[in-house]
Amino acid sequence: MNNLQAVGCEVAPYCSGDNELELEKALLSAGKRTGVTLAAKEEYTPDNDSIIALAAVYVLVKYLSLSSEREGEWSQGYNDKLKERIAFLCRTANVPVEEFMPDTVIRLTHASNRF
Repeated sequence: MNNLQAVGCEVAPYCSGDNELELEKALLSAGKRTGVTLAAKEEYTPDNDSIIALAAVYVLVKYLSLSSEREGEWSQGYNDKLKERIAFLCRTANVPVEEFMPDTVIRLTHASNRF
């Protein structure tokens, strides 16, 4: 198994792992943040679990805004377990969960009641 496949394992079942460019970009970003460069096709080793986990977090946080997705005959729904998975991966990567999943709720208001 190579590093790219390892990231794919961590994002399953929320992301199919078919988008190699997305996974490779996340792996490069995780490597930059940690100061360690992992080649996508390099052999996976458990010593790099924290970098692989961080790359998976970069991929999965993009799915938080979705409740489900449908593409042709294929569909997938999401639930709160995605947040739990991201929190677990953050702990594995030794990064604060709050950085990727802030507790604050953004409220949008409009000024139409002021006129």
